Amino acid sequence: MSGSKPYQELVMASGVKVDNLVIEKYHDFKIKKNIGYLVFGFSDDISKIVVLNESLNKVPQNAPSADKNKKWEQMVDDLPENDVRYAVIDIFYDTKEGSRTEIYFISWAPDTATIKRKMLIASSKDALKNALQGIRNHIQATCKADLDLAAIISEKIKSK
Repeated sequence: MSGSKPYQELVMASGVKVDNLVIEKYHDFKIKKNIGYLVFGFSDDISKIVVLNESLNKVPQNAPSADKNKKWEQMVDDLPENDVRYAVIDIFYDTKEGSRTEIYFISWAPDTATIKRKMLIASSKDALKNALQGIRNHIQATCKADLDLAAIISEKIKSK
């Protein structure tokens, strides 16, 4: 195999770049709190990860957690049945110590997506996660049942 790259390096380096607008929109989401969630995917030529959808944050900061989490279902509905996506969204929940907010990074790779697309999302995930600072929670979802908000919050509260 002289002259060729090792297999692992080819798989890990998908060659897909993160579009600058992704970073800008994520900053608005994280700091300004004016975006409710972001959905990312691949450009038509698969050269970069781009913003495919965003939801404006219309709920006041002092609203109850349940009201703030209503955008979750909308975000889940924005994920296609047969293709891959990434998403970032805040999850709000209450503990004995008070209200909490955490950013979640979602990798959406449904079983119905092509193997090529599933490999592409897997090999590009780390580049995107590294570009989006401050994310500690990750969900790998292959079906809508993996995105049951009540179960996610319940698991989060149990781990505290």
